[in-house]
Amino acid sequence: MGEPLDPQLASIVAGLRARGITGAFDESIAKVRTRFAAAVAAARANTPLPEVDSVEDRIAVHDGREVPVRLYRPVGVDTAPVCAFFHGGGFMLGSVELMDDIARKLCRDTGAILMSVDYRLAPEYRFPAAHEDALAATSWMIEQGAKIGGNGVYAVVGESAGANLAASAALQLRDRGIPLAAQLLVSPGLDFARDLQNIEIPADDFPMLTCADLRVISNTYLGEADPATFPPSPLRAADLTRSAPTIIAVAGHDPLRSEGIAYAKRLKAAGVPVILRCFPDMFHPFLGFFAASRSAAAANDLLCADLSRALGRSEPLDTTQIVGSF
Repeated sequence: MGEPLDPQLASIVAGLRARGITGAFDESIAKVRTRFAAAVAAARANTPLPEVDSVEDRIAVHDGREVPVRLYRPVGVDTAPVCAFFHGGGFMLGSVELMDDIARKLCRDTGAILMSVDYRLAPEYRFPAAHEDALAATSWMIEQGAKIGGNGVYAVVGESAGANLAASAALQLRDRGIPLAAQLLVSPGLDFARDLQNIEIPADDFPMLTCADLRVISNTYLGEADPATFPPSPLRAADLTRSAPTIIAVAGHDPLRSEGIAYAKRLKAAGVPVILRCFPDMFHPFLGFFAASRSAAAANDLLCADLSRALGRSEPLDTTQIVGSF
């Protein structure tokens, strides 16, 4: 597997194993949701939330679709770029409230207004529900940009399943002639047609997202939908030219690592500016573990700095090279 897992993250994994937890979706969805909410509450108990200027819950309305969103505004700015953020959770877990800390840090550290999207979850709502919500919310963000303090610069950000939604919305907006300034895709799941037989690696190597988890996610969210088409699989899109400038982050201990790398390669071949950040000592959901691991915090900080530059908040982002090895 290469570099060992970060020791602070490895300690968290050991604690999960001691409690008999072997995967993200190793129990019923009801039990997994309860467990996830309890873990988030416990992690926040003694950790102050990143400071932002204001938080406002809104309803994004586009083409008759209503999507709950939460707007975060950074301290000390009148107008700023606006980013749509899609949380992870395998299309089955998470909410704007449960990912509040991640959204706050993204807002604070990028200096952008952040719109966190409370898209519908499976199994209650299967494909294309989340994808429809993602496109509707992002379209509303752009239409209402000036009214919510935007300066005309827009981007999408997503983690895991949310990175799929971000990449999908970006491609659909491109096809409508609506360009984005950037997209940040963290631990992205981009290919539902992945050949899981080729990544049959022990759960200890992929401790927070296993191959078994990926099967549950695909079966639960997709239902009878074709996994080898776009959407739902951005990696299967026929044409990636004119995509938004892209920052992709992959973790060494993540079965989705190869998908992020493959997407970076296709984007680069299509002439799209792209940065690929490889974090060999991280596990799949490292973005949200900035308070638990110094290495995860450093990775999060670096990605926020990349996005800030891509949005024009600081010196220009050099996207002429791939960072890290393939």
